[in-house]
Amino acid sequence: MTNEMTVMMKIIPLVVFFAFLTWEATSLPVTPTKKQEGQKEPEVQQKPHYEEEYDANDPRANIENVLEYNNYLKEVVSALESDAEFREKLNKVDEVDIRTGKIAMELEYVNHNVRTKLDEIKRTELERLRKLAVRQFEMSNDIDRQHMKIPEHLDHANVHTFEVEDLKKLIHKASNDLAEADKLRREEFKRYEMQKEFEKQEKLRGMDEEHKKTYEEEQKKLREKHNQHAPIHHPGGKAQLEEVWEKQDHMQGQDFDPKSFFMMHDLDGNGYWDELEVKALFVKELDKVYQQGVPEDDMKERAEEMERMREHVFREADTNRDSLISYEEFLEQTRKEEFKRDDGWETVDNQPQYTHEEYLQFERKRQEEIQRLINQGMLPPHPNMPQGYYPGPQGPYQHPPPAGYQQHPNQMPQNMHPNQIPQNVHPNQIPQNVHPNQI
Repeated sequence: MTNEMTVMMKIIPLVVFFAFLTWEATSLPVTPTKKQEGQKEPEVQQKPHYEEEYDANDPRANIENVLEYNNYLKEVVSALESDAEFREKLNKVDEVDIRTGKIAMELEYVNHNVRTKLDEIKRTELERLRKLAVRQFEMSNDIDRQHMKIPEHLDHANVHTFEVEDLKKLIHKASNDLAEADKLRREEFKRYEMQKEFEKQEKLRGMDEEHKKTYEEEQKKLREKHNQHAPIHHPGGKAQLEEVWEKQDHMQGQDFDPKSFFMMHDLDGNGYWDELEVKALFVKELDKVYQQGVPEDDMKERAEEMERMREHVFREADTNRDSLISYEEFLEQTRKEEFKRDDGWETVDNQPQYTHEEYLQFERKRQEEIQRLINQGMLPPHPNMPQGYYPGPQGPYQHPPPAGYQQHPNQMPQNMHPNQIPQNVHPNQIPQNVHPNQI
């Protein structure tokens, strides 16, 4: 190994900084279908409402939208990397000292030229923020300058030099933003799953018993078809990585070599696995379960599955919690007994994502939203809501009319949109107040 590679392998980055430097919003590839060859192409079906709402290109997936100060972060890290003694101290620092910001005290001993560069970087960032504040003020005359949200990733009290307090604030802000991004992702996935269940229940309410039975049988067949796949290996375990080694790296017939495997999947050659490089290891594993374009597979669940596998591997192998896996950390992981043991993996579609109480609360809010749209005339009355919705003077969610009640055949039900034909109206009968061309 060359001296240059040796130095590269020893550089340990700050906390979560380098994970952000390589975190991209690109989606990972999906390999060809798991279905048998010769199978007919599935019939294209209209996507349910919940799938149309999901945007795979959500701007929050892009690091520049999670950390608007990303360029500043990159420049600070780059400048600190150029000081060899500072890098050496990072090799020996404890995880606690990084997370608490104690490592920032070592800034006092950084080379003078590096400190001068950091001063320039901070002044440039402050100027960017000043222009941003002016722009915000110009866009809205009633903005109160005294109560504008102040960015927290640097020290505004000192506008001339980059000091210990600046590094502390940058470490703290980046750590919190990373954790918050994962938390928001999980919450959004939970809402997505509850929306799926809500639409399913709404659909069932509009069916008679015969159609309900047919629909539920179809859903059962789709679930069974989805679960017909090869076993899922434990993410980051020997069995899973050996499968990547053989099928993805085309190393059949050769014994698994941890060092060679790490180097092959260190795509940028910096001596570390970042989050994107780790997620790439799960593509083949996820292809066993999820495929694009088939009705039984949900690609939103595939994306969440990949993120949870990534979180799991980092919990096991990232011992210093800097959001990177070094070669030494990976090698240490391969020596553990649990690495050799394959406990499998339970996919998100077979795990409860919300409690019964959470769903009831979600359902109530969605019903209130629908009722509000009905009251505003943006939706027609909905007869399939719980307890039934029957237009009348007493407001939403009324109980059904009493037995024997009959509405006058020419009476237009209250709150009914004029373009909607009431139930039980003869097809040749034009409801009152409706133009013939509107039917």
